[in-house]
Amino acid sequence: MSIFHSTVSRREFMKGLGLVSAGVGGAMAAAPAFHDLDELIQSSVSSRKRAWWVKEVDEPTVEIDWSLMQRHYNYSTQSAAVVAAYPGLERYNAEVATGPSPADRMKQNQPGYRLRDQALATANGIGNGALGDTNSNLKFGQKPVQTPEERGVPKWTGSAEEATLMLRAAMVFFGSAEIGTAAIDDHHQKLIGLTGENPSISYYDKQPPTTVTKPIVFSQTDSSFRFDDKTRITYLPNVPLYSVTYLIPQDSELNRMRPGTLGGVAQTRYRLREVPRACTQGFIQGLGYQSMLDEPYRAIPSNAGAVLGGLSENGRHSIMSISPEFGAFGGYFDLLTTLPLEHTKPIDAGIWRFCQSCGLCADLCPSSSIVKKGEGEPSWEVRTSNEPKAHILPWEGIRTAGEFHKLGRKTYWTDMPQCQLWVRRNMNGERCNVCWGNCVFNGANGAMIHQVVKATASITPIFNSFFSSMHPAMGYGMRTGEEIEEWWHMSLPAYGFDSTVYAKHMGY
Repeated sequence: MSIFHSTVSRREFMKGLGLVSAGVGGAMAAAPAFHDLDELIQSSVSSRKRAWWVKEVDEPTVEIDWSLMQRHYNYSTQSAAVVAAYPGLERYNAEVATGPSPADRMKQNQPGYRLRDQALATANGIGNGALGDTNSNLKFGQKPVQTPEERGVPKWTGSAEEATLMLRAAMVFFGSAEIGTAAIDDHHQKLIGLTGENPSISYYDKQPPTTVTKPIVFSQTDSSFRFDDKTRITYLPNVPLYSVTYLIPQDSELNRMRPGTLGGVAQTRYRLREVPRACTQGFIQGLGYQSMLDEPYRAIPSNAGAVLGGLSENGRHSIMSISPEFGAFGGYFDLLTTLPLEHTKPIDAGIWRFCQSCGLCADLCPSSSIVKKGEGEPSWEVRTSNEPKAHILPWEGIRTAGEFHKLGRKTYWTDMPQCQLWVRRNMNGERCNVCWGNCVFNGANGAMIHQVVKATASITPIFNSFFSSMHPAMGYGMRTGEEIEEWWHMSLPAYGFDSTVYAKHMGY
């Protein structure tokens, strides 16, 4: 039976903060001053209803040099061909999928792989794509939505601020937790990929056609979104465009059951996004505007939209962004629309600074792919992979160094080839995500002390190392062995996450 209450006493915790005996004076001088509980939990002045210590800033906390950033082919290490290029195809084929399969683990009755775990994983995929043909990009669900013109009225008009507030209210009602918005200006155009899909291993030695890569082109003549069924090319219209990044939280307890089948089920974002996606597109159409979902997938790097739009901050893992409210395991998706929206500003909640003094995800990474504390500093230049590259892919425009990362950030750079090769060698098609499950910012919102910790970290870094070390000691780390099976007996909220995090009305 797991330890529900931490074995760390309150006195030990306060002593770690320097608030006991001789350390009181120095700690109080450096620590933030809270006048009362109302100040501690008070929302910001803006309509975003964040905790008072989540500050809006003009630029993200990670440095960005837009001059270094260009549009490029959005191939990533989710492509087997990209990963195989490092060890070479022969060695890759010899090494991958050598571990026991989920079916073998199930037969061995391993925790997290038992029959009900597999049945849950299979059922979880039923909802994906249920509301329309996502390959056509522009579907709004199965029921047509009347446009203002069809209703005989003019389309909705209002300020960008009014439109953003309206869209946020609608999308929260449809199922999104929060949104971030921005205009697709000269800077943000660089975030939209030249292509949207990863070629399969079949294209290890040949150029994939557009029907496979699904390019995205800024049209000079089109006034509407257009998708060519024959070439699979998406044409973005030559009109002002705006991005909407929306947050779909995920089961925080399942997130701790990694790696394994049951932990993999935690990635419910693909299922849960379908209703808010289809409903939002219908809503926008009903206002008299157009929209396009993030298909072809990877058209827009959603974590970039989340950081630039104020939903999260960058973390030590270079493809991870971290939400002050939901930690590392939020699901982010994007829409493009012609509805004029204001730019929701980036945030500074102390997360990026915390990551630089933490390093817990790097210490626990089974493939040692994340830069460990003291072994490197944030850099503009992507570090070379520890996997020597044995093959240059014949894909036009792809870079031989850093092709799986978008340049332009001063950050730590995770060795994604090494990460993905470890997963393919050891996980047999399943995902690892140990880094996500162990993030210090995950899930801790219920008790007042969690808000004190987050507020303290946002203001001063002097306690960050202590907070990091306390995370596993307080029982917030990964679950292993038979502890995994306790999930089936937990009393959890619908969908496994707290939907009231941003709520400030109706007594929530």
